[in-house]
Amino acid sequence: MSRPSGTLAAAVVTVLALTSGAVATAPAFAATASGAASASARQEKPVAFPERSEIVGAGEKGFLSRGGSLLWTDLKTGATTELPGTPIAGNGSDTVAVTVSPNVFRFYDMASGAEPVTLDLSDRKTSYTPAWFADGTLALWADNGLRLVSKEGDEVTERTVPGVRADGAWRPDASPAGPGEFAVASESNGTFAVAVVDIATGTATVSRTTAKAVDDVAASRTSVTWAELPDPGKVDLVVLDRVTGKTTTTRLNGDRARVDVLGGWALDADPRGLVNGRFPDLVPLTARSLGDPAVTVRLLDHASSSATAPDGSLLVRGGTKEHGEGLYRVSLDAQGSPVAAFVAGSGESAGLGTPEILVPETVTLDTNHAGVLFSWGLARSNVKGTLTLRHTASGLTRHDTFTAAYADKPPFRISYSWNGLMEKANAPAGAYTWEFSATPLNGVGDPVTATGSFTVLRPVAARHDFDGNGAPDVLARDAAGRLWRDDTYFPDQQVMPAGRSSLGHGWNVYDRIEVAGDLGGSATDDLVTRDESGGLWLYEGKGDGGFLPRKKIGTNWGVHDRISGGSDLNGDGKNDVIAVDKAGALWLYPGTGNVNAPLGDRKKIGSNWGIYNLVTATGNMAGAAPGDILARDKDGVLWVYLGNGDGTLRPRAEVGGGWGAYTHLVPIGNADRYGRPDLLAVGPRGTYVYGAKGVWNDLFAPRRESGLYAGETTAFDLYS
Repeated sequence: MSRPSGTLAAAVVTVLALTSGAVATAPAFAATASGAASASARQEKPVAFPERSEIVGAGEKGFLSRGGSLLWTDLKTGATTELPGTPIAGNGSDTVAVTVSPNVFRFYDMASGAEPVTLDLSDRKTSYTPAWFADGTLALWADNGLRLVSKEGDEVTERTVPGVRADGAWRPDASPAGPGEFAVASESNGTFAVAVVDIATGTATVSRTTAKAVDDVAASRTSVTWAELPDPGKVDLVVLDRVTGKTTTTRLNGDRARVDVLGGWALDADPRGLVNGRFPDLVPLTARSLGDPAVTVRLLDHASSSATAPDGSLLVRGGTKEHGEGLYRVSLDAQGSPVAAFVAGSGESAGLGTPEILVPETVTLDTNHAGVLFSWGLARSNVKGTLTLRHTASGLTRHDTFTAAYADKPPFRISYSWNGLMEKANAPAGAYTWEFSATPLNGVGDPVTATGSFTVLRPVAARHDFDGNGAPDVLARDAAGRLWRDDTYFPDQQVMPAGRSSLGHGWNVYDRIEVAGDLGGSATDDLVTRDESGGLWLYEGKGDGGFLPRKKIGTNWGVHDRISGGSDLNGDGKNDVIAVDKAGALWLYPGTGNVNAPLGDRKKIGSNWGIYNLVTATGNMAGAAPGDILARDKDGVLWVYLGNGDGTLRPRAEVGGGWGAYTHLVPIGNADRYGRPDLLAVGPRGTYVYGAKGVWNDLFAPRRESGLYAGETTAFDLYS
């Protein structure tokens, strides 16, 4: 775990001026045109670790970090110096090595402030990629091999390390080992290798190959340790004893790990642990005894990068619940066990922080499937969220658990798309409260909570929606004369009952009960009923599931065999009523919008409608703006008549046969929330919903089973 994920790490290395490989005596640090750090970048302040940065180097006097910029921080004064270039990994010291441009490398003595030294290889045809820097030697990958580059006087010497190969597309990993050594992992032609390179001799003193991917490598005088990926979603910690040659493999509960070696301990952690919650067991920085990997010490709640200091200790970027995010020093105590000590904080919490509320104050719900987005900003997004929505007036609730998409950098947000459904009902309009909680999936930090409120608006009234929640209701009368209202909702692509309410007794005085659309000028559909004497009555919908007391709106309606409403056939924006008399004539009763006289003078719009045993106005089911009419003949063939918008109808078009299997066909409105009025088909063998497609010559999608009146189809004598 000695390098930050995805980048070459820099190390603070022994003081070097590339002149005969010796320690340089150079003038005081000064800004130069060759790229030295600006003196104005220095500033005195308390020692702190830069926010959203990783540790890439550790020296006796300070440490090197990389976030938005490459910064050297003085451990005593807290002063920071910004350095140009990309850091190069190396053994711990106060010298920083960087790449400033292709094949051009520069070295800064941060302890003395000496003039930076530049090694310029830009005149060579070979492309060099830095691997390591230590003891006056720069290790570079070139031509798929490892080169050791040093300089004596004006002469630059290159040595190739035999047997160490790496494909150019793969960025190998390196780490310190014993004095004058470094460990390296590489891959060539699908074979992975780990090796310890002796700088003085230019040879690989320890080498192992494997067909399994190597994620990271670390070494000491006595051991070489690496993370090996045997299969997707699995990671092994492999320890090689350099004395005996014996290897020990320990399966870690994760899919990625970075490793370090400290004395007789191997340290491992998932470097993405703070933002990754898939494998929480590998999130903490854990030390495992090289002698017995079952013996472990938990050091930090998480760790993302580390660098070896000159005294052999590790400076680790990580966090704990007690101290928060920042820099920690891991060393050995008097008994040789690893311990962690807080060095410098970054000001970031190791927890989830205080949720930033991104919940709308007002939510407008229509009849389609578009979700309403609720979001909360957190310190990271690898959390399990729970949300409870509660309708204040009715007490209806919805409780959901969800997780956020993986994100490795801010903004970290966990979002929930609400589809306008409660647990067993559509969401009614009105005031709501919400309660949100987030629990870290990686175990780092405590759960956090937030609460708030919002208001749901439903500006467009839905057909057959008597309680104002945007979902159609179905009315049915039982044999005892009680009228029932079944609310619906649409979970999992199926129209289901959301609750049954009684609308009272005595409805058996009527031989017709029809949903006629909004006749009275309110936002809710109304009922028209006919009594045995031919009187026509209006029940105006209140919008709360019930109806106002009835009003008589007509006489002599006994001449009609069939009555239906809910389509605007004359295009004036008001719902009309149609009726078929006993002679087979079709009559249009235009709606007026006046609750006291809701129907105008009738107009004959068709003949020979006595051939149909079912006639029902559907609203705009077939795609054109005027309302439509469905009619079923005695052979069970269903026909559609499209309205012209002037009170007349187009010639009929066949929908299909087999509709005689149903006792009731009810145009219940937009039950499936796709924007068209749908058809509820009820028969002895079950209840189904035919979703309207809005295409006149291909009217319905394949039917879906419905949970409405399951097993009860013979208990009711009328649907509407």
